[in-house]
Amino acid sequence: MRVAFAGLATAYHPGADARLLRDRAITDLVVWGDEDGSFAAEHGAEPVRSLAELVAARPDAAIVTCRPRAVPDVVRRLTEAGIPTFVTKPAVGTAADLDRLDEVAGSARSGAAPVTTCSVLRFAPAVRRLAETAGGAEGGTAGDVLGVRVTVRHSVAAYLSPGRRWLDDPDEGGGTLVTMGLHGVELASAVLGPGLRARWAGGAVRVHRETRSEDVGVIALTWPDGRYGLVEILGATDEERYEVTVHTPRGTETATLTGAGEDPLEALGYAGTVDAFLDGTAEGRAAVPWTTAREVLGAVVSARGAAFPGRR
Repeated sequence: MRVAFAGLATAYHPGADARLLRDRAITDLVVWGDEDGSFAAEHGAEPVRSLAELVAARPDAAIVTCRPRAVPDVVRRLTEAGIPTFVTKPAVGTAADLDRLDEVAGSARSGAAPVTTCSVLRFAPAVRRLAETAGGAEGGTAGDVLGVRVTVRHSVAAYLSPGRRWLDDPDEGGGTLVTMGLHGVELASAVLGPGLRARWAGGAVRVHRETRSEDVGVIALTWPDGRYGLVEILGATDEERYEVTVHTPRGTETATLTGAGEDPLEALGYAGTVDAFLDGTAEGRAAVPWTTAREVLGAVVSARGAAFPGRR
């Protein structure tokens, strides 16, 4: 199997994916956008000079890690060539980005190669277990679930460096409500299922005065049946930690993710995401249905607009 890497706008995710692919005996890798050659050298990937050359290499699947404005055109080229595609977050930074990507990924529903995008946390083992048992423990049913509370603790400091500053820009990467809020909304979606909408959001700067967006935020979600979700985004922290608590009339059930164990790529869902993408590729489907992915992306983009009216 040949897997292509289209863009290296963020370094960690593609590197983690390449290591996980190697662990699964997938070593035929092609990369476009490796300006200094370090990715090719470390992972044994074949470098190409253009997206056209990448498509011509006829990969069986592609992992896209581009800045959001470039994502729709890159995805279009790949999917029109019949290449199933995974888009590393943030797939969009603004509502305009989402509209353009929706045109491309939506077409995949009618015959083009499938498009997957999500936070890797969706496929973390602890989250999948919680999703399976939410409302079902101790004889309950899914209808017993009242709501979910998600806390995302992840410092924004790394996004303030020159090379990653675009992630902190609300007009490009979306800022903290989008880049980190996506993790929280994704977790809520993974546990309570599709149908969510963002109803309210707020953001503020508490510690990192140099941020262009915010270092704390909150997003309120609802589902059509009355269930609710509350996502707390704490970027003013030195800790990386994600917590999902499901509330039922009988009490609460919580999943906590820290990546502090022996295998953080497994615990935080990187491994599960790669496996889900490979399985979906083999079966001709997206690992996460586009309708679900669009709900998550739409919620964080709506949250950005609600927190700061006039900014799309």
